[in-house]
Amino acid sequence: MTASDRIWQAQLRAHWAVLSARRDTAGVATSGLGILVGDEAEILAGVDARGDHHLLVPAGGGALVVEDSQAAYIRIQRCVLTIGGRGRTFVDIVCHRADLSELFDDVISSMLTELATDSREQPAVVCKRVLDEWRELLRRRGGLLGEDALRGLFGELVVLERILAASDTYDLSVWHGPDREPHDFRLLGGDLEVKTLGMAGSMVRVHGIEQLEPPDKGDLHLIVVRLVADHDGLALPDLVERIRPKTNDRRAFAAALARAGYSETDAEHYRDRRFMIAQVAALPIGDDFPRIAPSSLVDTLPDEVSALSYNLDLSLLLPKALTDAAITPLFTKGTLS
Repeated sequence: MTASDRIWQAQLRAHWAVLSARRDTAGVATSGLGILVGDEAEILAGVDARGDHHLLVPAGGGALVVEDSQAAYIRIQRCVLTIGGRGRTFVDIVCHRADLSELFDDVISSMLTELATDSREQPAVVCKRVLDEWRELLRRRGGLLGEDALRGLFGELVVLERILAASDTYDLSVWHGPDREPHDFRLLGGDLEVKTLGMAGSMVRVHGIEQLEPPDKGDLHLIVVRLVADHDGLALPDLVERIRPKTNDRRAFAAALARAGYSETDAEHYRDRRFMIAQVAALPIGDDFPRIAPSSLVDTLPDEVSALSYNLDLSLLLPKALTDAAITPLFTKGTLS
């Protein structure tokens, strides 16, 4: 996400607040965004009687407006508004879901950044191309998250939020879980691997012999996040929405979530699964830690053995784990002194 995108996000929030206060049943309340296109007509922000947000880009010169209604939440359509007693045709990019307003701001900020630069493309073509790019970016791989995947992603986001809150040294680039790398987080002093447990569980699943192998430089800690189902707790979309403003690149955050199997357009599917974060604990992975790893093997695995995974019982280890404030240095530097 560019600096220009972030500037537009801030400006759009100000426009929506003013326009929402001005909206009525007569039509669309609009305000200019300071970008001229086509026949020197200004791009507008708009809020209609329902409260839906619109980006209105002058079509100009009778240009063809290619409408796009592939999704119910963000659409491109043709509209005609009467401005100064004259009917004007606009490319209307509209969001019909209030819960996706921040995502909509991200999408149209990207559009505005491109529309503000000199381009040979017609404004309508620019808008369609940017929307298609975002759709591809947000397209999750596979179906909706299952229970284990949902809890796993929830646990990683709990840790990501704490890392971002604990230190201004790190940004979203420390999170490697969505890319299926051996360790979920790579910090300056070492790596973190995250596992999620339920209320009374102690068994975690280890995937591959590299997952509990420390990096070449630095330490490895196993971070255990214990989640308890709670109707008044936090849903996965709530956690995503809480973290998004803290990231340095909201577009990259959306892309990472999509690689992890989560799309913000599916948020409503996950809102009934709510958790209380009962515990966050850290276990250092040393030579005496029970595991199957390259450094603990007498010889390499036979070529015929692949995709090895196993269960690890942490019941005797968790009482000795680091918890609460003792973990904070781990999130700031990646290692404990």
